[in-house]
Amino acid sequence: MKLISIIMPSYNASLSISDSIRSVLIQSYPSWELIIVDDHSTDNTVETIQTFNDPRISCITLDTNSGSPALPRNVALSLANGEYIAFLDADDLWEKDKLSKQVKFMSDNDIMFSCTAYNIINDDGVIVSSYSPPAIVNYSQLLTNNSVGCLTAMVTKELLGQQKFPICGHEDFALWLKLIKKCQYIYALDEKLCSYRRLDGSVSSNKSKLVSFFWNIYRNEEGIGVFKSLCLSIKYFVNVVWYKYK
Repeated sequence: MKLISIIMPSYNASLSISDSIRSVLIQSYPSWELIIVDDHSTDNTVETIQTFNDPRISCITLDTNSGSPALPRNVALSLANGEYIAFLDADDLWEKDKLSKQVKFMSDNDIMFSCTAYNIINDDGVIVSSYSPPAIVNYSQLLTNNSVGCLTAMVTKELLGQQKFPICGHEDFALWLKLIKKCQYIYALDEKLCSYRRLDGSVSSNKSKLVSFFWNIYRNEEGIGVFKSLCLSIKYFVNVVWYKYK
């Protein structure tokens, strides 16, 4: 059975991280390691993590706060031993068959990068909406619609190689763009196997911040020209951000 490395950054997540860790512990797929990198929390997040006595869980604490999930994720990636890499934030949740179904989907179809559908929940855990990504996405399509929820993504270690999350806003989108150029397509499993917690004031609910992050990714990470980057940013806002987060 192939090992899956689960990457979890945390910062002041003492109220939610227990539920996130439990959603990993209940997985029907037993061969996993959970690598939590805490970004110098000032609450009792680390103490909460330490209450879980499972040898598959490890926790590393950064000496200073990086201000972004990118660095903690990259530290965790440098310690990952799995043939597959999955991602879960400290306030999101997985269904119990998430790993088993996704690994089978990838293994049976020789897929290097996959994602799944997911529910969107509020702070109380109530489902407020859901999202189902396209079955297959190429680079051009991904440019104007980040259809991959980070909590749903799974990639092979072979595909990831030494690639890390860029240090920028919306770093998951920036990484997906780099990876899809290596594997050509991202394939989606159309089952809601995750729950994404959308909080008021979060980056994902701030449309203006998201557009500025996309502009930076297009211009500085992808090296796309000014005019095309402007068009892509506007298209992303109109076609995705407005409808997805309204």
